[in-house]
Amino acid sequence: MKISYNAAAMRASNALNASDNKVSQSLKRLSSGLKVTASKDNPSGYAIGRRMNTQITGIGTATQSSQNGISVIETADGALTEVHEMLQRMNELAVKGETGTITTTDRMTIESEVKQLKAEITRISTDTQFNGQTLLDGTFDLRGYTDNNLVKVDYYADEVMAKVYTIDQMNVVYDAEGRIDKDKTTISLGPEFPKGVEISEVTKTKITLTGPLDFKLTLELSKENMIPGLEVPYEFVDGGVNWEPRLDEDAVKANFTKMLQESGNSAIPKDAEVTGIVRNDAAGTDTIVIENANGFRLEYVCNRPTTTAPNTDPKPDSETVSVDGGTLKPIQDLKIDITGIGTMDIQTGANEGQQLAIRVPTISLNRMDMEDMTMTTSEDCAEANKTIRKAILYVSDARSRLGAYQNRLEHTINNLAVSNENMTASYSRIMDVDMADEMTEYTTEQVISQAAVSMLAQANERPSQVLQLLQ
Repeated sequence: MKISYNAAAMRASNALNASDNKVSQSLKRLSSGLKVTASKDNPSGYAIGRRMNTQITGIGTATQSSQNGISVIETADGALTEVHEMLQRMNELAVKGETGTITTTDRMTIESEVKQLKAEITRISTDTQFNGQTLLDGTFDLRGYTDNNLVKVDYYADEVMAKVYTIDQMNVVYDAEGRIDKDKTTISLGPEFPKGVEISEVTKTKITLTGPLDFKLTLELSKENMIPGLEVPYEFVDGGVNWEPRLDEDAVKANFTKMLQESGNSAIPKDAEVTGIVRNDAAGTDTIVIENANGFRLEYVCNRPTTTAPNTDPKPDSETVSVDGGTLKPIQDLKIDITGIGTMDIQTGANEGQQLAIRVPTISLNRMDMEDMTMTTSEDCAEANKTIRKAILYVSDARSRLGAYQNRLEHTINNLAVSNENMTASYSRIMDVDMADEMTEYTTEQVISQAAVSMLAQANERPSQVLQLLQ
């Protein structure tokens, strides 16, 4: 028996410490409900669990973001519902205004109501907001740009690929009222455009190009380009056999100057003047060329009078020929940058780049070609009828797209819920403690700890027994 070192007590103490550590660890797990309370408990499991927890938290935030996206769509669609109702009312007024049974005074009343409805559409466009952001004014519509300040991108479909397109040459011809003449306007497209793209529709200031695979692109030309028609005077000169019509150049110059003064068209420089008249006897036309020193060029093609009379007295009276709008210098090498950006990006996942781009349509009188729409005459009402029907189709298409976005977001939310459920289950298997198993472990270690305390006490008593040998 030894008294200097009590090895038995040391062994009992070590066993007690080990058991006590296990009881403490078990208490920590039981009190926290976690199997992995620190990285030392399960290094790889802890790292996996932390990543999963980040993903689970991100999925929860993405779900909230998707729900906010649905709220944005519902806000925009609610505003478009009223726009639809107003367009339907305008259509009703246009139909009513076409009939000959109402008076001019009645149409002025219709015109007053139409003005109010147009003003309300503009107000809805500028005042419909979500979280302080205006929705319908084009803030979240796709954007495109050109390198010519007289031509801009008004609209393009989602199916148009984002890249730079080139129009090699565009010859825009205007009619007598200054509107684009579709039949006479020509365009030469660069190789970036799909094959089969052509001019499908024109308005006063816009040219729409459509093609295969739902390609649609609308270009808006500045109103400064709207070249009205002219009244061109012809006089008759001795042609040997018959009197031949010739442009009265002095009168043409005078009429052109008058047109400049009255139209206020800023596209025509004030220093422009008639520089020549080109005769085309084979076609029976004359071309008035108007230029200035800075490269401006405008052409009017005039059909000569068809009057024929023998070269005898009396000389035929001068005639005035109505000429359609002029043709500006062709637009050449026009670059169109289709950016594919501008939409509202809704975060629909926990990771970078997991987004849904929502295109909120631009609602404006200009986009729907209703800025200059009037209903003061029966003819105006007939034209307005066609314009309003196109506007209704545009709004219907926009609402249809918004509805599709909402359906996608609802499916996204459902998918996120399933992902969240499954990932949380996996996270739980790694991190959560099995309370029944751990309670069994705790009870076992507690009994062992109590036994170790008792044995340590016995081991500490053994050296005192040596005193009996010394008596």
